[in-house]
Amino acid sequence: MNTIPCCISNRFRFLIALMVVTAAVCGCASGPTIVGNWKAVDGAATVRFAADGVFHAVDNQGMPVSGNYRLVGADGIQFEIRHSGEETETIDATVIREGERLTLAFPGEHAIETYERIP
Repeated sequence: MNTIPCCISNRFRFLIALMVVTAAVCGCASGPTIVGNWKAVDGAATVRFAADGVFHAVDNQGMPVSGNYRLVGADGIQFEIRHSGEETETIDATVIREGERLTLAFPGEHAIETYERIP
């Protein structure tokens, strides 16, 4: 079997592969990066977003809540909260990340919560 020699250099192949990987990574990312620990600017509430899509939070009254989250589009976030003995509750919100500050707006509740990143 005869083969046709390739006239593309290894350096050019590497550059093409790098561009494809970069495009794939950028295409998969949606919305701001929120993974990490956050504390409410006003109050004692905290929330931790894990890279695997799980969140754990404690509200200002000390009540814990956990579940899954997923980023939707450029600025949306959807929470699926597990209640003991009940169905899963789904809450849609808007998320804005500006530096070390994270704002969650819950249109259905007319509430806005602002957090700062903590170690």
